[in-house]
Amino acid sequence: MNNIKNIPLPYFSDSSIYFEAVADCPWSFYLDSGIQSNTDINTLEKSRYDIIVSNPFIKIIADENGVSVEEGGIKNSSNANAFDILEEILSRFKIQNTILPFTGGAIGYFSYELSSIYSQYDNKDHVGMPLMMVGIYDWALIVDHKEKTTNLVSHFLNKDTEKSWIQLIENFKNIKLINKNFKITSSVTSLLDFATYEIIIYKILAFIKAGDSYQINFSNKYHVECEGDSWTAYKKLREINQSPFMAYFHHKDFDILCSSPERFIKSDGSHVETRPIKGTEPRDLNRMIDQENAQRLLNSEKDRAENLMIVDLLRNDLSKNCIPGSVIVKKLCELKSYSNVHHLESIIEGTLNPHSSLIKLFKDSFPGGSITGTPKIRSMEIINEIEPHRRDIYCGSIGYIGFNHKMDTNIAIRTLIRKENNLHFYSGGGIVAQSDAKKEFAEMAYKASNIMKWIQFFYKN
Repeated sequence: MNNIKNIPLPYFSDSSIYFEAVADCPWSFYLDSGIQSNTDINTLEKSRYDIIVSNPFIKIIADENGVSVEEGGIKNSSNANAFDILEEILSRFKIQNTILPFTGGAIGYFSYELSSIYSQYDNKDHVGMPLMMVGIYDWALIVDHKEKTTNLVSHFLNKDTEKSWIQLIENFKNIKLINKNFKITSSVTSLLDFATYEIIIYKILAFIKAGDSYQINFSNKYHVECEGDSWTAYKKLREINQSPFMAYFHHKDFDILCSSPERFIKSDGSHVETRPIKGTEPRDLNRMIDQENAQRLLNSEKDRAENLMIVDLLRNDLSKNCIPGSVIVKKLCELKSYSNVHHLESIIEGTLNPHSSLIKLFKDSFPGGSITGTPKIRSMEIINEIEPHRRDIYCGSIGYIGFNHKMDTNIAIRTLIRKENNLHFYSGGGIVAQSDAKKEFAEMAYKASNIMKWIQFFYKN
C-alpha cells in the first residue's frame, strides 16, 4: 500500500479557476462536471467531482502504426493491443482505496476507431489525431461539490512530483487568470447536405428492412475556422452547454472541447453503471411548448423502442464481465432535460466479476452501444461503409481509470476538436425502421444547436 499526500485548498463552485494554473501545461486534462454557481444541487448525482491533472509521468499513444509508451524520457513501441498495454501499466501500482474518486492513475481519450473492428484505416475525412492518448498521472486536484472541498493529492510514485510538489501547491494558491482572445473566422460547413443525407438514410433503411440491423447510429461532420486560445473558447462552451460529463484536453498539436451529457461506464471497483441516452426533443423558451415536447418524448413509441434496443445491447455488453444475474435495469426511459434538448436516459447496473478487470470491462463494451446501433458489430460495419468521415474522438470516450480501482468515462458527444485553425464537430442520431429523413436531419440540428450558438457568439464578437 502507498500513503497519500493530501493538501486542502479553498473550494470554488466554479472549479475552472483552478485549471487556469495548468491550462497551457503539456497533457493538461480537466474532467469537468459542469457545476457553476447557479447549478441545481440535484445534478450532483452525476456531477459531484471535478478532476484536474497535467504532466503525466507515463504517456501512452496509440495510432495506426501501433502503441508507443514514453516513460522516464525513454520511448518504446509495441504492436500489442492498446487496452492490454494500459492494463499492464496500471497493474504495476498497488494503491489503497480512497473516498476520493481519483488519486492518480490513467486519464485520457479513446477514439471511436480504436475498436477492434477497425483493423485497417481508410482515407476518409479525418482530423489526424492519435487513436488513443492516455497519461498516467501521479497527482490530481479533486473538487468535491457535495462536501464543498478541494484537495491536491499524490502518492509520490514519481520522483519529479515530489521535487515539484511545493511549486505545484503555490501555482494553485496563486492563480493568474488567463485572458486571451478567441474568435470564429468562417461560417460553418457540413460534410453532408440534406439531399446526400437523405440518400444515405434510404440505404440505412434498406439495411434495416433486410434484417442486417434494427438501429444504426448515423452522423454528420461539420467544420469551421478559428483563431486564438482554445481554453478561452471552452470556458464559454461550458456556460452555453452545461453538462455533467464535460472535458477539456490540451495538447501541443490539438485541443478537445467536450460538453457531453452522457455517461459510458462508471465503476467503484465492483459496482458497475452505464447510462445510455436515446430519444431527443428540443427545448423551447415557451414553458407550455417545452412541457409538450417533453411529454411527446415520454409518449413516443419510436424513441422508447430505440432506448430499449440499446438497453438490451448494454445489458449484454456488461454481462460479459459482470457476475451472472447481477445486471439489472435500474431506470428505464427517464426524462432528463438540458439547456437545449430533452433526452430519455436509462440506467443499467451490475457487479463486476472478480476474475475480470475495469480495463476488460471497458474494452469489451467499447464503443458505447448508444452511438453504434444494434446488433453492435454489424451496425458498426454498416456505419464504416456509409459514413464519409472517421469519427475520431466523437462517439469515443473520455475519462479516468484510477490506481484505486475506480473508473468513470463518458460518451464523447457534443464534442469539438481544435487542430491548427480548424474546429471539427459532429452530430448524429439513431435510425430505425420508422425514421423519417427530414425529422432525423432536424434532430441533428437541435442536438448541435448549443454548439452553433457558441460559434455564433465568437463569430459576432
